[in-house]
Amino acid sequence: MNFRNLLSPPPISINAVLVVAMVGLAVLASASTSQAQLTTRRVMSATDDKVASLDEQLINQLRATTEDRKAFIRMVVLLVDQERFEKGHLIAIQRYAMRRNPDFPFPYFERAMRFEAEKVGITLPPVQLLAGSKSIQVR
Repeated sequence: MNFRNLLSPPPISINAVLVVAMVGLAVLASASTSQAQLTTRRVMSATDDKVASLDEQLINQLRATTEDRKAFIRMVVLLVDQERFEKGHLIAIQRYAMRRNPDFPFPYFERAMRFEAEKVGITLPPVQLLAGSKSIQVR
């Protein structure tokens, strides 16, 4: 018995290498990466600019995936639109939340937003209260 033959690998044909390479390329070509878009696409007219609104930006960047979280963000943006809360302060809170946890920033945003709104006399309800309600009044 020749032990050298047992230790050396069997010869590989060029056809086998080509088949493995083609299968590998097919797997790589079929695997596509995709990113989630949390808000629905907007239909824009020719006069609109291609920039998302403030609430759309916050919903996407804070990864607000549920309706109650989206409602909380829309309520906060409404306060900014009514000039009851400063836009710069809102963006600073959003950046703080993104720094605290880039993967899941919304809980940090909610907590900081409720705290800062309380400083200027605005009481924001917790997100859990927005889940089943049609409209919540902000004081």
